[in-house]
Amino acid sequence: MKIHAKSDIHLLSCEAEMAAATALQEGSVIQQLQQINDEEKLKNRMAIKALIRCTHFLARRHIPHTTNFDELIDLIVSCGAEDLKGFLERARLNATYTSKVAVVEFVEAVGLWAEECLLKRLRQASHFSIMADECTDVTTTEELSIFFRWVNMDGQPVEHFLDIVPLKATDAKTIYSALVEFMKDKNIQISKLVGMGFDGAATFSGKHNGVQSLLKKISPHALSYTAIAICYS
Repeated sequence: MKIHAKSDIHLLSCEAEMAAATALQEGSVIQQLQQINDEEKLKNRMAIKALIRCTHFLARRHIPHTTNFDELIDLIVSCGAEDLKGFLERARLNATYTSKVAVVEFVEAVGLWAEECLLKRLRQASHFSIMADECTDVTTTEELSIFFRWVNMDGQPVEHFLDIVPLKATDAKTIYSALVEFMKDKNIQISKLVGMGFDGAATFSGKHNGVQSLLKKISPHALSYTAIAICYS
């Protein structure tokens, strides 16, 4: 038995038994690799979440994000953000998500998320009003700013800016088509329209061929009123 205990066959069998016992406790090699991979994914997600929160901080306070993002990240890391610090140390130089391109994509992602949250609340409303105005931006592009006002589920009225839509022309039919197309694209039921707030220009408020008169053909019960719409461009 002593001779057998020292034989290669016995030693290999013992190693196999120990490996099997370890596998039962810690899982197979594939399972261990998967666990490490899942942990790494979680750490990466936490880091990306921190980067997006930094982007949101800059955007909410109207701070130029492309010129201040790197410095804000350095400040956060120096204050002890271990997940973010570890991510930046592990990541390749072309995958740190701290470039100007990345922060612009973060802003766009946050914008899409915020828009979808507003649209979800708007779609749940029993009715809504719309406000719109057109202007020309610095590139001489005609644009239409669009606002909606509705009552939340808690009974509180809210008003939000939703989008700026480029216009091919500034006549009533073009503006009307842009508004209708916008509401269709965003899955907003035009039948819920009960109010329209435009300026006093004939293009918008004309009784026969204005935007408000064209919208009333779709939603006859909608009321039109003169308002001052603020255009952001």
